[in-house]
Amino acid sequence: MPNLIEQKGVEILIEWLKEQGRTIEKSDNKTFDLKVDGKYVEVKTKSKPYAKLDFLSFTDKQFREIKREKFSIFLICNVGNPSKAEIYEFCSELLKSIEPKKYTSHEYNKSILDSISISQKRRR
Repeated sequence: MPNLIEQKGVEILIEWLKEQGRTIEKSDNKTFDLKVDGKYVEVKTKSKPYAKLDFLSFTDKQFREIKREKFSIFLICNVGNPSKAEIYEFCSELLKSIEPKKYTSHEYNKSILDSISISQKRRR
């Protein structure tokens, strides 16, 4: 399930693609977000404008597909200000020759932390 920013970015993209007369379908492949014009695409969203872009991350499966297949990537920036959203489309092949930095982490979300009462306010 996408987070709110991702969901909003996909909604903005779908609206824009429809205006362009392009066809949009839900993806039947969990690695990709949509099918556009009959081809799989990955959608990346950022709440801030492109000028403040920090990074794009890809799952291990998506990264393998970058190395293996040619597909479109849509980058939707400025999702925090939808009327000024910036939409970029580029081909995965452009990333093949670039070696990304790989980060791994172990994350604990807030609901898990709440379950162990860490979220209780500290009293003085």
